Amino acid sequence: MREALLCVLRCPRCGNNPLLLEKERVDELEIKNGRTICNRCLAEYRISEGIIDFLNKANERVMRERKAMDEEEYITDESGVKYRITDEAIEKFKDKFLTLPQGDGTYFFKRGGSFQGIVEASGRFYSALESLHLTGKEKILEIGASFSYASSKFAKIGCSVVALDISDYLKVSSLFIKNAYYDRVFSDMHNIPFQDNTFDIVFGAAVLHHSNDLKEIFSEIRRVLKTGGRIISINEPSRGIFEKVHPVFEEVKKKGFGDVSYTIPEWRKGAREGGFKKVKLEFLSLADDYITRHKNRDTRDNFKLRLAHFFQSHRGIERFILAVLILPRLLFRQKSWRLIGYK
Repeated sequence: MREALLCVLRCPRCGNNPLLLEKERVDELEIKNGRTICNRCLAEYRISEGIIDFLNKANERVMRERKAMDEEEYITDESGVKYRITDEAIEKFKDKFLTLPQGDGTYFFKRGGSFQGIVEASGRFYSALESLHLTGKEKILEIGASFSYASSKFAKIGCSVVALDISDYLKVSSLFIKNAYYDRVFSDMHNIPFQDNTFDIVFGAAVLHHSNDLKEIFSEIRRVLKTGGRIISINEPSRGIFEKVHPVFEEVKKKGFGDVSYTIPEWRKGAREGGFKKVKLEFLSLADDYITRHKNRDTRDNFKLRLAHFFQSHRGIERFILAVLILPRLLFRQKSWRLIGYK
């Protein structure tokens, strides 16, 4: 972290600001090791390899999920060897991490590869990035940042960025900050360690469904947004009103993950009850989504892919089809959508 971050940090235990800083090791980029201390409740938060850790008093649910994520064998190489996200694995696969989210076309990013899901959702990220119309002056908080490639993209535009996550996945940020710096914190997104009215934008990808209380999480996000600020959330799983909860949610719950299945009306309700005065739910292009998801799969010609390319070339026809499909998507499955909330 950099010392300037102290101006907006607050103690997650008692809400006090400012925190006292003790430096132990500093390099040309940031404070690598040290600690911050709350001068009200005396809580101590360590800084290790540039990341400040606010999870030492997190609740049991958060710590259980953190443990599940850190013990997950995320990467499988071509020989079938599995790797957790450790310092050694980050170094070994650094060239792969640095090509996220679109990947480099190798085994890891194709069907069955460890990064397949990120590649197939990359179109939604770039669509969201374009829709933000960033000038480079914005202050952005990415929650559930994971490997933090999104924070890296924002920082390269010139934005002041903080990446927040609960898992060691965030350590991959050490690769990205050399090209465009951003701060990183380990923290529960339900208790964000920043003062009120700090950020212009809060961005999240496939993270909010890890909350079992949408009103609470949206309220906390609203708190740290400036007046007129916005949240943009993409890649959230959502079931149709008439759909049953998929068995996978129960399976991941047994492993310690906190995934919850919500419907679109529940997403909207959560954001509104959390205090957002305007909530937009945007259904995105199914053609774009289909093409992105299948470009690294079977490359043989097929009718659905040709049809998707047709709609991509004839946006007027696609918009008409999408308008007709709004109700079926609400009732059965949304697929590609995003939520934008305005404070």
